[in-house]
Amino acid sequence: MGAWLSVDRFDFDRDEIERRKQLVRDLWAGRALDHMPVYVVVENPSPRWTVREQFLDAGKQWEEALTTAGLTWQHVPGGDMVPAVRPDVGCSCLATAFGAELYWGHDPNQTCWVKAPILKHVEEAFELEVPPPDAGLLAEGARRVAQFVEAGKGLISVSLLDMAGGLNVAMDLLGGEALYAAMYEHPEALKCLLGKIQQLFLSAIERQIEAAGGEDQITTTDFPETWFPEGYKGHVSDDISANISPILYEQFSRPYHDLVFQRYGPGGLHNCGPNPCLEAYLSHRPPPRSLDLSYPFSQRDLPRIKQVLRKRALVYMRDFPANPAEAIAAYENIVEQMAPDVIVIPLVTVALGHDPAELYRRLRILAEEYAKRMDWGWLDVDSVEPVSHV
Repeated sequence: MGAWLSVDRFDFDRDEIERRKQLVRDLWAGRALDHMPVYVVVENPSPRWTVREQFLDAGKQWEEALTTAGLTWQHVPGGDMVPAVRPDVGCSCLATAFGAELYWGHDPNQTCWVKAPILKHVEEAFELEVPPPDAGLLAEGARRVAQFVEAGKGLISVSLLDMAGGLNVAMDLLGGEALYAAMYEHPEALKCLLGKIQQLFLSAIERQIEAAGGEDQITTTDFPETWFPEGYKGHVSDDISANISPILYEQFSRPYHDLVFQRYGPGGLHNCGPNPCLEAYLSHRPPPRSLDLSYPFSQRDLPRIKQVLRKRALVYMRDFPANPAEAIAAYENIVEQMAPDVIVIPLVTVALGHDPAELYRRLRILAEEYAKRMDWGWLDVDSVEPVSHV
């Protein structure tokens, strides 16, 4: 692997990491806590490599990811974030396995995209072969999973690749207009395509878990760096659900996501937002314990989230305001709005110069109040006496 940045530079502590994992286990089990988890991530003030350079070199990507995890560990002592990194070869890696080509734009800090759809018509799906789990960029992705796990020395959890979701991959292969038209004009052909995409997705997950050395090394079966507890590693993405009806979700999303939850546990579902299919998210068999949403696109859905998710699922809210004052105000509003019914965990990325430890301290005060006001327990799990995670 060459001279990669060592985890030893940041003095990660196994006992403290285990304490943070236990906080997540207790949360997901429905146990009453002394505070809600608050995830404050420290931004690297001087990255050495562009996004494009990181995509093309695993060592550079590891350096940037570990630096962020290490700065977070050092500057938010006693925080809640489990140290983790993401190996990344782009969110179109499944499409590349089917033969799609990628292109880079002029901005080296912008990710790559599919150059052009490879299917001229959705009915070509009937003749489409399912690629092996090392086709396209998947081979490099699995290699990076293994490399990151080795470099992490059991201290750093590793996500799997961002493989998007079935409908997102179908859009890469067909194009947006053809995808939406197929839902109405050629639904059976689209289901055939989605079935083959999901077959590849499942085999790619299996291959990457094998590369990682087992599920205990990973955060989830998808891209989030947020650590999910044992038995709940299954995670799926569905940004297309922001644009379709619950009826279409039932046809073209739920059956395929179910396969991940049934095999790896009902962990989480990502959609940036908005969420017209919110109720449908919980119709999965089994339903996910968490939703992974984006604050700018989902904050207007909070009243419905409170009604639909009560005692059924929690929310990881990404893309929280980076300005500390705005982050505190946003979280205070969430506590007032969502307690005692639904748990919302903010993910705040803050600049090193904005005193991350003080931001965590102030958010933690609100998180303790949030926990006191919470009606603990899930519909299917009894609540217990509060546990301390000091």
